[in-house]
Amino acid sequence: MSRPDSSTSLQAEKEMLEAFTIQTQELIASQDRFIKDNYGVKIGLESELAIHGRFDNTELTQKRDAVIADNKDFTDIELGANQIEIRTPPLDILSSDGLASLDNIYRARYNAVLESARRNKVGLLRIGANPFLPTINTPRTDKPKYRLVPDFYNQHRDPRLDTFIGLGKSRIDIGDASVVSLFQSFQVNLEAKSLDDACEKMNRSLAIAPYLLAFSGNARYLSHQDTKIQDTRMMSWEISHDTRTFYDTKLQDLRIISWERSFDVRPEKNENWSNELRIGLPSRYFRNMTDYFQRAGTFPFILYAPESALAISIGMTWLDARTKFIGDSAIVELRLPSTQPTIEEEMLLTLLYIGRLHYAQTNQEQILPINMVRENRLSAMLYGFKKSMWFLSENGAPIKLPTKIGLARELELAIIGLNQLGLSTAIDKELLDAVLKTDSPSDRLARFLDPINEASITDMEDALSETKMLIS
Repeated sequence: MSRPDSSTSLQAEKEMLEAFTIQTQELIASQDRFIKDNYGVKIGLESELAIHGRFDNTELTQKRDAVIADNKDFTDIELGANQIEIRTPPLDILSSDGLASLDNIYRARYNAVLESARRNKVGLLRIGANPFLPTINTPRTDKPKYRLVPDFYNQHRDPRLDTFIGLGKSRIDIGDASVVSLFQSFQVNLEAKSLDDACEKMNRSLAIAPYLLAFSGNARYLSHQDTKIQDTRMMSWEISHDTRTFYDTKLQDLRIISWERSFDVRPEKNENWSNELRIGLPSRYFRNMTDYFQRAGTFPFILYAPESALAISIGMTWLDARTKFIGDSAIVELRLPSTQPTIEEEMLLTLLYIGRLHYAQTNQEQILPINMVRENRLSAMLYGFKKSMWFLSENGAPIKLPTKIGLARELELAIIGLNQLGLSTAIDKELLDAVLKTDSPSDRLARFLDPINEASITDMEDALSETKMLIS
């Protein structure tokens, strides 16, 4: 997998698009193979961690690689030079002991990684944003795709774009695509029953995700500094990878309109996916899988491997929820939540997501207009559940409510959905109550660090340890 020289890049992009078009057409033509007649709910989990220790970047990378070598059957590298991804196999959580098995496997694999980390004298960070790393020239894994893709976005980002974020006194520059190296996410992979079901699940997941983010934000501190933002992860990804063409807004300051519109200064909606941002939310919901592929095909492939054009394109579809394809399975991947401080909190998020999605599909619930989802998403990223968000009333009409009030109903519906699946006893209601009472992980960390605006390494390590975000 490589990036051709500039003299051949246009031809390479053309060849990649041609291969992508053929591969997507073949997939649509064979869509019957994705039909699943079983009643089960098959899910797998992916959680990204970062190692931490007072070593230089080279030593940290060597230690990261040693941990992965010890656990190569279920871990992988990521963009960040100190990141580790843990995977579970997909399991039917409605089968006998299915959910318990998923939980046990995840814990066993995490504990194996933790033991390897301890042998290598490093700790594990369970947090959405690594606060110890710089946001410019963030250390990356030394692989071709991890050099080529961020470099492409750095070269093509509009120089007029304001790349500083922060709600407090400190505003931090995240104008380097390698900043993604310091962010960790928790992902739920859910097998769909068909391509149509995958499209519906993906659309509904986009609408549900901001509600989950509202109480799970875990990416507040960057470069030791308090951004006062609940979760900077996807926000930073969007800004650092924004190569869209700005149209003339006739406004004096693009920065303000960008913040208010979630960094979105394009027209509200477009039918042909023109001038889209690759990350976050699409400008409208997907009509079908062909529509999904059409959007994916509008972005540069950057890498050159025609035989893998579809996989490369989907791999760089960095939406809050996307559909990917493994064998004869269409898998909807929820991508918005950051890694949580504990496995218990990640399992809670998983169940609430599954239950809420099941309720929405079973009852053929109205779906919130995408512009309201966009507003919800920005509110959740910036403020957690301290402001208002859009919800659907009992008659299906959009209504704006204080987030805590609206979330109470969303959680009730999620639990009803779990009850319909026979999983109502699986939810840890005591943990759910505790999470809602103690606010988000970002808030918990801030309480330990306030009033410090720029924390020392020792202060940050102590606060992370107290909040279960640094395990040594």
